[in-house]
Amino acid sequence: MSATATALVQTGPTDTEFQEIPLPRLVPGSALLRVEANGICASDIDAFEGHGGGFDPADMSQYPRINGHEIVGVIEDVGEGIAGRKDLRVGDRVAVNPWLSCGNCDACRRSQPQFCQGMPWVRSCYGFIPTTIGAGLWGGYSTHVYIDPNAILYTFPNEVSALDAALWNPLASGIQWAVKDAGVTLGSKVAVLGSGQRGLACVAAAKAAGAGAILATGLSRDAHKLALATRLGADVVVDVEVDDVVARGAELTGGSGFDIVIDTSPGAEQPILDAIRMLRTGGTLASAGIKGRPLTQFPIDALTTKGIRMIGVLGTSHEAQQMAADLVISGSLPLHELRTHTFGFDQLPLALEVLQGRVEGENAINIVVEPEFRAAP
Repeated sequence: MSATATALVQTGPTDTEFQEIPLPRLVPGSALLRVEANGICASDIDAFEGHGGGFDPADMSQYPRINGHEIVGVIEDVGEGIAGRKDLRVGDRVAVNPWLSCGNCDACRRSQPQFCQGMPWVRSCYGFIPTTIGAGLWGGYSTHVYIDPNAILYTFPNEVSALDAALWNPLASGIQWAVKDAGVTLGSKVAVLGSGQRGLACVAAAKAAGAGAILATGLSRDAHKLALATRLGADVVVDVEVDDVVARGAELTGGSGFDIVIDTSPGAEQPILDAIRMLRTGGTLASAGIKGRPLTQFPIDALTTKGIRMIGVLGTSHEAQQMAADLVISGSLPLHELRTHTFGFDQLPLALEVLQGRVEGENAINIVVEPEFRAAP
């Protein structure tokens, strides 16, 4: 085993360099993970540009760091065992819950590690902790990652590939937002606005929970995503640039409206306005898409007079992540069809461009970065 890890280290907004970082000494309960795959999402774009995790791009205290928080790999070494790690073995394939939590604060006691306030770092999440802290290997764009004694792991059988296992993270968002937060259950009428990987994950989660009717939306350029939404369980898909989503929703629900609408679309204001019109009296609106600005036309009176419950959804609980891992392992849905691209970690800028739809001819949904050198010399 090498004495160092090769890591893609970010030193400033859009500035990265490869560094060799010494492998850490393992303490009781810790482990060393050999990275196999790291999924990427919109927050990786923000991190690359310097404003991920709520940081100001001018705040250089966030650097140097190794980005990447959707980590899957194989255990290469373990520290002396403690009760919580007694079943962990060298060679196990695991996914890493990105949120490091203290286990003692109010949020942790509510099983919401994404809101933990008890860790000593500004952002206690893999991919956001500087290399100057502790073991340094805190991100997935690396050949190795340090597993903190407080980190939660999800074990996958060998027959589940690392690439398939990496789908656990976006799927956990779908389970958290649709089922745990919004309350999708048997027979629910559900609309999912936005067809990114987490919107599609909400469709899959709603289907697995027994939803009675599911509508999913996207733009004209999202035809491949809407086709996959159908295969994941959507009864109706709507190109919002062509069809009237409110009218299509009324057709699907027989005019009664949806029990739950989940808005995963970033930036756009119209989906929120549509959602309030599409919901039944007393329905639930779950807002997951970051808008980046105030909503100047928000219909507060319609929200009030229809008795709509509106909730903001962020991150995932341990329970949702475990449920997602179990659903991946079950093979009951064609989740592997979410994955469209893999890149080496030396191709990160290209991977992020593809994820944003800026590369002509590339229709991306789920993208995975692997710790390999693939760019042409």
